[in-house]
Amino acid sequence: MFSKNLVTLLTLALGAFAQDATAPKGSDVVKLDTSSFNKYIESHPLVLAEFFAPWCGHCKNLAPHYVEAASILKEQNISLAQIDCTEDQELCMNQGIRGYPSLKIFKDGDAGNSLEYEGGRSTESIVNYMIKQSLPPVQVFDDEKEFNKVLKESVQPVVFFNGNKGLNETFYQVANRLFNEVTFVSYSGAKEYLAVHLPNEDEPISYEGDRKVVEKSADDLEGWVKIESLPYFGEVNGQTFAAYVESGLPLAYFFYNDEDERKEHAPFFTQLGKEHRGKLNFAGLDSRKFGRHAGNLNMKEQFPLFAIHNMSSNLKYGTAQLPEEKYEKLDKPSKLNQKEVSKLVNDVLSGKAEPIVKSEEIPEKQESNVTKIVGKTHDQLVQDNKKDVLVKYYAPWCGHCKRLAPIYEELANVLSSDGKTAKSVVIGDIDATENDVPGVDLEGYPTVILYPAGKNSKPVVFQQERSVESFLAFLKKNGGTKLDFQKVYEKYQANKKAEEDESDETEHDEL
Repeated sequence: MFSKNLVTLLTLALGAFAQDATAPKGSDVVKLDTSSFNKYIESHPLVLAEFFAPWCGHCKNLAPHYVEAASILKEQNISLAQIDCTEDQELCMNQGIRGYPSLKIFKDGDAGNSLEYEGGRSTESIVNYMIKQSLPPVQVFDDEKEFNKVLKESVQPVVFFNGNKGLNETFYQVANRLFNEVTFVSYSGAKEYLAVHLPNEDEPISYEGDRKVVEKSADDLEGWVKIESLPYFGEVNGQTFAAYVESGLPLAYFFYNDEDERKEHAPFFTQLGKEHRGKLNFAGLDSRKFGRHAGNLNMKEQFPLFAIHNMSSNLKYGTAQLPEEKYEKLDKPSKLNQKEVSKLVNDVLSGKAEPIVKSEEIPEKQESNVTKIVGKTHDQLVQDNKKDVLVKYYAPWCGHCKRLAPIYEELANVLSSDGKTAKSVVIGDIDATENDVPGVDLEGYPTVILYPAGKNSKPVVFQQERSVESFLAFLKKNGGTKLDFQKVYEKYQANKKAEEDESDETEHDEL
């Protein structure tokens, strides 16, 4: 508690002395307004423009870095400008500014078109990002020294090829797509046909697949680049997470307590990254900032920890953890067991590992005709090829789910009223916020899916009007049992009406 309070106090104290959001007079940041904006952009080849408000806290935090970057980039003929949106509201509105600071890049004197700045907010990040913008998508070298200099000095992965004519078209297409994340180079003297050089690594990663594939398909080449341009052991944060997701590979997380712990295990995870390249990505995660993410992986917040998330199947795996009461009694952090990590990695890749499934407890008895499904029972139930299984995936807070509930309950009551349909059809629901359902694509709540009877049947998503009649028609059309649900419904309605009439007569007699 003391350390958190101390950080807060320091932040407030430093904020009190933070530089104004407006760049000081005499700096290399150019002040633009409505009258000067177009003329300045049109007369400069590359401009980074900050649209800001003087009262904006994030703008104040950015200011010293922006001023320093402007001084460095001036020598590269790259301009940094500011537009005060409290003074030039119409200009900012025309540029589509919705929040502060908004950073836009203008190239080749075109004031009518801009690119969103997607780099970091530190001086170094701004400088590196803008220098990259001044370069062509593919840098072409004939000189070996210049080529080696790029490999040595680049802070980004460098994808290079030997100028092969067959690869030329797709290489340039992918370079235009991934220009901001990766440096692309053509060097006729390269020994490799196609390769990636990672920062701080000695040997490049050569392409060893079918050349015809990447020569014909820019998408396949892009996929290869996205995987191979990731570090052997990287870091997960707000700027890198998307790249790991887009690679399509499972992600292995090492949650560390501090930089010393990360440094201690970095060689081990780097080696694992090299051994399992193309199968699994490895990255560190600072538990002090992102410790709560452990819960998303079905792990307790006990650090250090190691977990693997297969994002395509949503299956999660982790090394063993202590009971909470035992963990709380520890007087110092536990040590990461590298042997357990290696075993889990091998078991996951070989298909031997058991995933950690988030699940409510299996109910001792069902409280209604709607079968309560949990993570531990979901797969077994929906894979029963002798029954039609209709499942509603819901969230307790969802308004649409609440409105559907009585209709869904009535549907279950209808089908349970007949002995044959009661044995052949399951109407169930599952709280998707409390239970894992790997392999089920939920785009929103509620999602209702039918798993028809039959060995080779495929799930069918319900996308009709939410009424008992629509559900019954849907079951008849898509179910595997081929029962006459309409007859069951008519009988149910007749019995229900008879019960209501009898109840009315009883009440009348009592009166």
